[in-house]
Amino acid sequence: MDVARRLGRFVSVGAVIAALVAAPVPAFADCQMAPPIEEAVRTADLVFVGTVTSVANGGRSASVRVDEAWRGGEMPAEVTVLGGTDPAQPMEDDRSFEAGVRYVFFPLAIDGQLVDNICTATTPWVGDFAAVRPVDTQTPAPTAAGAATRPLEAVADLALPLLTALLIGGTALALAFAVGRRDT
Repeated sequence: MDVARRLGRFVSVGAVIAALVAAPVPAFADCQMAPPIEEAVRTADLVFVGTVTSVANGGRSASVRVDEAWRGGEMPAEVTVLGGTDPAQPMEDDRSFEAGVRYVFFPLAIDGQLVDNICTATTPWVGDFAAVRPVDTQTPAPTAAGAATRPLEAVADLALPLLTALLIGGTALALAFAVGRRDT
């Protein structure tokens, strides 16, 4: 009996293992592999090159300085790319980004936001990508706020307010001096 009992346990364990091996394995993402970059650049609605300046939500949300717009028209100088539809709630097909890395982005425009995931052709920049750069590449549009990007532009942006303050301050000082002289 002891041998029969052991054989029964062995067969039961073997049946469980066989069932687990034969069971379907869940996929990590339900998308096809991205096409080669040459094809992706020709067929995507939106393509741009940019450098991630900062990340949030575990790298699933990226602030990006746009260097070149390859497809999709004019772009602002800075954009936010979400690595999934809700970066605060990780999903299996979310994309993550690294600060300081330059990418060729192929995001989707969803509800006014740029959304990326592991199903797109987005990839870190390599030198060979320059060969697939379209001839009609555009540089980004100035930022909406008109923020200065160079030190001399910052001074130029402050020149009028500074000049106005100096003029008002100088007038007030001259009036105070004139009133003080008249009293003596």
